[in-house]
Amino acid sequence: MDKEIRKAVNLWISKAESDWVTIEILLDNVRCPKDTVCFHCQQYVEKLLKGLLTLHSIEAPRTHDLRRLIELSESLCPSLSALKDSADILTEHSVQSRYPDDWREIDLSEMNQMVQIAKEFGSVLIPLLKENLD
Repeated sequence: MDKEIRKAVNLWISKAESDWVTIEILLDNVRCPKDTVCFHCQQYVEKLLKGLLTLHSIEAPRTHDLRRLIELSESLCPSLSALKDSADILTEHSVQSRYPDDWREIDLSEMNQMVQIAKEFGSVLIPLLKENLD
């Protein structure tokens, strides 16, 4: 594998792991901002998908649309197809949710669902990315 691609994929993984650490820290806080957890769940998955594309020398588009990223990645990891609907749910928590005019109250159940979806994606993508870097 090309050294530059390896470096780029490792950077995507590192940034995704940073989002995951942020999620864990927030979940441990009694004043946990649920919308922020959901945002970082979306970011975590987005970065893992972009890492997968990069691994295969496909330029990752500048988008937060997880379904679009899955469609670009499906041939590389067919099991992602089953996660498209979950991707749509997570995409709702992307960057646009960071603005006050799009803000809405997120309840505990929804936040927990986003964390579970992010974990599902991680369980598929992290091993795939890491095994291809070894």
